[in-house]
Formats: sequence, C-alpha cells, structure tokens
Amino acid sequence: MTTKKPALPALPTAKEFCLTVPLYEKFGYDNEADNGFFALEQFEETLDMHCPECGQHSVFLPRKNNYSTNSHYTNYIFSLLFRCSRNASHQALFIFRAHRGVIQKIGQIPALADLAMPDMKKYRPVLGEERFKELSRAIGLTTHGVGVGAFVYLRRIFESLIEEARVRAAKEPSWDEQAYVAGRMADRIVMLERFLPPFLVENRALYSVLSVGVHTLSEEECLAAFPAVRLAIELILDGLLEERERQTKLRSAAQSIAALKGSGGKADA
Repeated sequence: MTTKKPALPALPTAKEFCLTVPLYEKFGYDNEADNGFFALEQFEETLDMHCPECGQHSVFLPRKNNYSTNSHYTNYIFSLLFRCSRNASHQALFIFRAHRGVIQKIGQIPALADLAMPDMKKYRPVLGEERFKELSRAIGLTTHGVGVGAFVYLRRIFESLIEEARVRAAKEPSWDEQAYVAGRMADRIVMLERFLPPFLVENRALYSVLSVGVHTLSEEECLAAFPAVRLAIELILDGLLEERERQTKLRSAAQSIAALKGSGGKADA
C-alpha cells in the first residue's frame, strides 16, 4: 500500500512570492498546458520595497524576464528582474524553478532579510541591542527555511518584555513575587496588566503558540505560522513604542510649562 504524499500549498501571489516567501519553500502547480504558474512567469507589475543601495523604500519597475529553454514540466528555471525607479543600476532579481509539479524560489537579490529589516529598526529603542539582534536573527532564519529556530528567538523576545514589566511592577509595595513565580505565563501577564501593552494582555495565548512551535511544530509549520506570530510581536512592540513616545512628550510638555511659569511670573495672576 503506497502512502499518498501530502498536498503542497497553492501558489502565493507573485508579489508575495518575491517579497515574503523564503527560499526553497515548495508550492504545487498544475502541469497541464497552461503550466499552472503563468501569472508568476508573466508578472510585469511594480514592486514597492526597500532598496538597500538607496537606503529607503522605492518602486521597482519590471524588466524583461529571462527564461530557460527547458520544458515547463521538468527543471524549468526562469527569473523576474526589476530596477529601482530612483536609480536604474539598482536591481532586484528573483529566480524560480519548476520541476515535476513543484515550484520554488531558488534565489534572490536583495535577500529577504535585507528587505524586511529596515522596517524593524524603529523597534531598536524599545528592544535594546541584544533583543534587536535576536529579532534580526529570527527574520534571517526564516529566509533560509529555519522556522523552529526563528520561534526560539521570538519567544526569547516575548519573555524579555515580560521580565522588563516584572521589574517595574516589583517596585510597588503591593507586588506579590511569590504568586508571580508560582503562576503560569498567562497568569503572570494578567498580574502585569498595568505594565504591558493591551494587545499583549488580550493575546497572552501567543506565548503558548511560541512554545508549541519550539517543542512540537515542524520547520514547515513554524515557517507557515511565522508571519502571523511576527505581526503579533510587532503590534506588541508598537504599543511599547507608542508609550515611550507618549512619555517623552509628557516630559517635554512638563519642562516647557515649567519654563513658561518660571519666566512669566504673571501667569498665576
């Protein structure tokens, strides 16, 4: 009795395939006359992405695609080439291979990590250097098809955010360290509610997802779940960043008002 192979996921959109899908992730296609990936092969729209050479986001324009002469069914390799609208010498190249009903992205320049990390730099102030490096490593690992390792780094980041909140909470006289230590992560988050972003408190099950990923899920399952988990982490960091900016504005406003009162003298009249 032969074991039926599990079905491969359907093809993503061309933009997703270029900008978010890791190298060598497998997708299935129909190898009939239309070859099943015509929209990708003939993709001629623009890509909005970071240009590492310009150091900022840019619109990349399509250039003439390069195709192999092999059959669409067996070892067919083709590429999509784009040029930066700011500087035509800055190019982006994505290479694909279709073989016996399976299509993969087998190469690209710039790397996925180079495209993703500029948007992450805003989180450096709330993460600190060490945790920011771990976020960078998590994203870098997924671009090479390593999902479990990426989950390990995301879980470390999550735990560090909880620990920072615990340090602040422990300064209050009513803090119960013994209850905190005895509680599960979900219980701890509830105890730290006043010191954490609302999104984290409302979605405290995220830690369980990260733990399951580390201990149970396969590389492929972790890679499939990574975008959603990464987005959740980003939303948590957005909350911390907003609070940091709010506190900065409050301090600035207080200093300005104090300066006005000190120089005016007549404000209380």
